[in-house]
Amino acid sequence: MGARGGGGRKMAAVGGTAERLAAAAPVRLPCSAWLLAAAVLTANKVSAVEVNTPEEMFVENGTDAKLPCTFTSVEVISSAASVSWSFQPEGAATRISFFYYFNGRPYPGKDIPFKDRITWAGDLNKKDASISISNMQFRDNGTYICDVKNPPDIVVKPGEIRVRVVEKGPSHLRAVRSLWRTAQRQD
Repeated sequence: MGARGGGGRKMAAVGGTAERLAAAAPVRLPCSAWLLAAAVLTANKVSAVEVNTPEEMFVENGTDAKLPCTFTSVEVISSAASVSWSFQPEGAATRISFFYYFNGRPYPGKDIPFKDRITWAGDLNKKDASISISNMQFRDNGTYICDVKNPPDIVVKPGEIRVRVVEKGPSHLRAVRSLWRTAQRQD
């Protein structure tokens, strides 16, 4: 029995030491907990850019189209503000980046399908990030995504426009416009 008692005293001594060490040791949190705490404390310093685009547009084949994109930001528009446009062809799973605007300069993509057809039509000081595409073709059917960053306003949900290129012609265009008005009234 003495052996058991002695072991018990050793455990008590070890347990007592561990409790004293735990009380004296600083609390260690995982790095992710510190990052979360920092994010929560600074969250109110970052606001979001709100991007506005029409949901859908109809464009006649062979004509030029202005893709409107406006935004709101509580911050002053700075030289760090940027705009990027991408395109997701109808039926495709991936997006193609085709235009970038930064520091007062447009950078249109040089790859097909938009080579030499994109022009900057916006004015960031007026919170306008629109572009124009010349000579719209049926292959241009799809979703166009406008993404605006104005640091520190960088949290943003990009605007999306579904573009439908239709045959050129007054009777066909009237029919499309009529369908468009009917759909708008139902919403």
